[in-house]
Amino acid sequence: LCALRAGGTRVTIDAMSEGTADQLYLALRLAALDVRRSAHPQMPLVLDDVLITSDDRRAAHILRALARFAEGGQVMVFTHHRHLLELARKTIGEQSFVSHAL
Repeated sequence: LCALRAGGTRVTIDAMSEGTADQLYLALRLAALDVRRSAHPQMPLVLDDVLITSDDRRAAHILRALARFAEGGQVMVFTHHRHLLELARKTIGEQSFVSHAL
């Protein structure tokens, strides 16, 4: 498994940063779950600190992808990073998520 950079260079997982590899694995999990959706009952997707290795730009992209994924089922993201709440508000809008503080 490898990724292609914008210039066409191949990058193997062991050459990726931790954040990039985490994002690749999340994308693969979402794709596998999306394939499973058509044949199985809906189950919530529960993610714990899935954005911890992402900068705000990449976290915003992931939040958009999770919001699209949530159109077909419930997605719960646990985090202790409060700044991600404001990023989510800016990125996907107040109507697209519910926040609960524990």
